[in-house]
Amino acid sequence: MLPDSESLARSGRTKEASRIWATATRAHYNRDLQFNAQSIIVGMTERKCIGGRAWPSVILHNEEHEYAFSLWCNSTLGLLLHWWVSNKTQAGRGTTTVTGIPNIPTLDTRALTDEQHAEAKRQFELLKDERFLPFDQIDDDPARAKLDRAILVDVLGLPESLVEPDGPIDLIRRKLAREPQIHGGKKSKVVFTDEGEKSVKRDDRG
Repeated sequence: MLPDSESLARSGRTKEASRIWATATRAHYNRDLQFNAQSIIVGMTERKCIGGRAWPSVILHNEEHEYAFSLWCNSTLGLLLHWWVSNKTQAGRGTTTVTGIPNIPTLDTRALTDEQHAEAKRQFELLKDERFLPFDQIDDDPARAKLDRAILVDVLGLPESLVEPDGPIDLIRRKLAREPQIHGGKKSKVVFTDEGEKSVKRDDRG
């Protein structure tokens, strides 16, 4: 993700501008997540950016930890935790407030070794150009399966059996895709093609 605008400090407002710029990060949290239309919870920009209303900045004590944080939050377990804690008053949507984001359970990146953070960065670079399906199609998304393996096996060193077909994470993906609060009764699905993507009708949801 690239920044879409730049700002300039007004005359006499340099102190306030410095305070705001201190919040700039590469990791930004999607606090108005639409499960059946969007595919990431944490977006990473190539340069540090000031977060906005819908995508506030996430400030970690070490910016090198942003890669592991991003991988985790966009994984199946990251979605599960966001869905569990978020406000789900609208079908197909899970929202939170800026002050509510710290209450969402997540990976403690401080507990990882330097080697694990280096691996997280490597895996992030391998996955950053993947096309991810919306979260309501998480059960049929090979890119999400790659991400789950990357964070759980390659970074955290957990057993490969967790991410095998018909294994525990695969089961969670299938259950999440069938959760009404996630799919919201959406009657179409996204299909990727060589030319881009298209929406096709689905009749397996009531």
